[in-house]
Amino acid sequence: MKRLGRWLAALTVAGAVALPVSAEAGAIAYGAATVDASMLNLRSGPGMDYDIISTIGDKTIIVILERTNDEWYYINYDGKTGYAKSEFLTDILTAENFSATGEVTATDVLMRSGPSTDKKVLGVYNTGEQLAVIGINNGWYKVKSNGSTGYMRSDYMKIVSGYNPARTSSGAPAPSPTGNALVDFALQYVGYDYQYGGSSPKSGFDCSGFTSYVFKNFGVTLTRNSAGQYKNDGVKLSKDELAPGDLLFFGSGGKSVNHVGIYMGDGEFVHASGERVGVVVSRIDSTYYINHYIGAKRVSF
Repeated sequence: MKRLGRWLAALTVAGAVALPVSAEAGAIAYGAATVDASMLNLRSGPGMDYDIISTIGDKTIIVILERTNDEWYYINYDGKTGYAKSEFLTDILTAENFSATGEVTATDVLMRSGPSTDKKVLGVYNTGEQLAVIGINNGWYKVKSNGSTGYMRSDYMKIVSGYNPARTSSGAPAPSPTGNALVDFALQYVGYDYQYGGSSPKSGFDCSGFTSYVFKNFGVTLTRNSAGQYKNDGVKLSKDELAPGDLLFFGSGGKSVNHVGIYMGDGEFVHASGERVGVVVSRIDSTYYINHYIGAKRVSF
């Protein structure tokens, strides 16, 4: 692989999630979503014939515990768990920033420095202890306790309060404080080769392989292709809300998505452009990208 330049990454976070080790463990949280209905029914089972446990209002943030199938998700809201129809949920994220209270449901549960079982242990907690939950990261809750911020496996916690997500005036999540670190990590691959289907420095990158690789190093799993990332990952936002770490999408005729890059700030973005130039930095206000711009998404991490 060739390199034209190298930037040091400011932060790398592994996002592997271990399988439950105890039969008493609960469900591993998949992520979060926003209710897109005047009233969402929370049911006791995955079907319209099951009893309604509770109703949830429009624009409410809920935790997805399990994607049961394409039609039903097993969710948690305000301490209650049940099933909700996926068609009434939007902005489905594998990592969402919000504010809630979580309660530990097992003994000797470890809070770690990152969302992985090989990260440093910051504390040990037991059944009934409560912590501030500030996000989800691929099955781990991001928590704060006694002045420390860490991660705890979501199968050993339950959410016992509502959510108050940090969002911009348009409804998009607030910019991630680690957006610049993600950009710095991405920039070290400027000059690497383009390879269709590639998603690693060894094989080279295509556009969505590059974004997937970068976000994976911050504990976030994106949909593998650019059209899927635009459809499934993050929350839409306008150009005037762009911040470092946001995803930019482009396509033929400004309609069908076929390219994605990572916004850096100051009108620039880094992306795996094509076979001729590989991974490069471009300007969003250049004629080509103005004419092919489709939109932007913000993925919380």
